Amino acid sequence: MILRKIFLCAAIALALILTLAPRAFAQDPNRLAALKISVWPEYDKPTVLVIVDGTLADKTNLPRAITILIPSKAELLVATYANPDGTSFAPEQATTSKDLGDGWTSITFTINTPSFRVEYYHDALIGAADKTIDFAHKLSAPADAITVEIQQPLRASNFATTPALSATRTDSDGFKYFSGQYQNVAAGQTLKIQVKYTKTDPHPSFVATPTANTPGSSAPANVASDSFWQNAFLLTAAVALGLVAVFGFLMLQKRQAQTHTAPRHTARKSQAARRAQSRASASSAFCTQCGRALGAEDNFCPRCGAKRRTV
Repeated sequence: MILRKIFLCAAIALALILTLAPRAFAQDPNRLAALKISVWPEYDKPTVLVIVDGTLADKTNLPRAITILIPSKAELLVATYANPDGTSFAPEQATTSKDLGDGWTSITFTINTPSFRVEYYHDALIGAADKTIDFAHKLSAPADAITVEIQQPLRASNFATTPALSATRTDSDGFKYFSGQYQNVAAGQTLKIQVKYTKTDPHPSFVATPTANTPGSSAPANVASDSFWQNAFLLTAAVALGLVAVFGFLMLQKRQAQTHTAPRHTARKSQAARRAQSRASASSAFCTQCGRALGAEDNFCPRCGAKRRTV
């Protein structure tokens, strides 16, 4: 009898716990209907980029403040919320942070829609070629469903996770993704996943295109090719303009030479004509009295002394 009573009481207590726990879980105003945690090792920096996307179960009482936990040594990039259209995000929101002293920092900000996003960098890489990441995420609120998706870096091999995650997709850039699902995770619980892979290339998967203002940067191949053809075109144009200028200068010099030479020839011809005319006039002069021929220098007739007259 006593054992039956003890068993009956335990069964009733267990039933009450199973009945009341989900109700209490559901009544939490900060409960998340869905949470996706994207982990991108060595994406655009030699560190780990973490993107947290969440959706509140209670879609009323907006705008409201929410709190997300990130590692205390992490670098917060942005905290924002999704626009009503669901395809974009609002500008970065102001945040307040508090170091909890247990390796975690709370980030609080205001959202106007039920969906939000937090991004941060965490220097969690260990090792040189053979690398390890001990990833952890602590929940500040309960979540109905959580998806953790880890991106395999480009040029990485021997990729593995503990616990093992399934390969789900490969995007157009060649990134492979491994994901795991978790259900009904309580607030304060910490999800832990260890990631291991081999990567000897020190560069991140995505390298931003360097600009002309970046010291020590080199232009991409297509930019260099365009610059070569642009420089070749400019050089050809400069040579052509130079040849045209030289040809024009030579033609101008030739015309000026012809212009200056023609009057000199004309002047010489005029002077010669005047001398010939003068000699002709001089040789045909005679004295009007006696008829003696007169020289050009004779003002009086050598024969009769008569004064020279011009006819």
